[in-house]
Amino acid sequence: MLEFVGLPTHILLLHAVVVLSPLAAVGGILYAVVPRWRRATELTVAVLGIVSAGFAVLTASAGERLEEALPAEPLIRAHAEQGDLLKAVAVVFAGLLVLLVLATGPWLTRRLPRLDRVRTLLWLRVVLQVLTVLAGVFLVYQTVVTGHSGAAATWSDWRKD
Repeated sequence: MLEFVGLPTHILLLHAVVVLSPLAAVGGILYAVVPRWRRATELTVAVLGIVSAGFAVLTASAGERLEEALPAEPLIRAHAEQGDLLKAVAVVFAGLLVLLVLATGPWLTRRLPRLDRVRTLLWLRVVLQVLTVLAGVFLVYQTVVTGHSGAAATWSDWRKD
């Protein structure tokens, strides 16, 4: 189990996921549905999506090590399964968001002439926008569900006499 200052790293890293994942999701959704904000937000949302996915992967890895050090309990196993799904959703969302930024970002498409051809494919842009919005909504949902299952696993016995 990895520790930092005596605390399991999973406990420290999860705070980044809880904050960054919904922030990236909301930013990505707004990027997808509000075209006039794209110029100001394209690099920020792409980097935020990648960073939040990175923290989700790191947190899941640290959580797996913590799970090995704890007794096998159903609530811990349920949280681990939710965490695995959150990690996958965060990575898929980040990938979709980066593809959307590459296909629609005014700053990037101006500097990378080959992307200009992709920008003319309306159907591709619409598909990426819809998928990004759906993945963003699911990322927020899965972050809440995973956090709730982790809290339930941690605090389920605090009132037992």
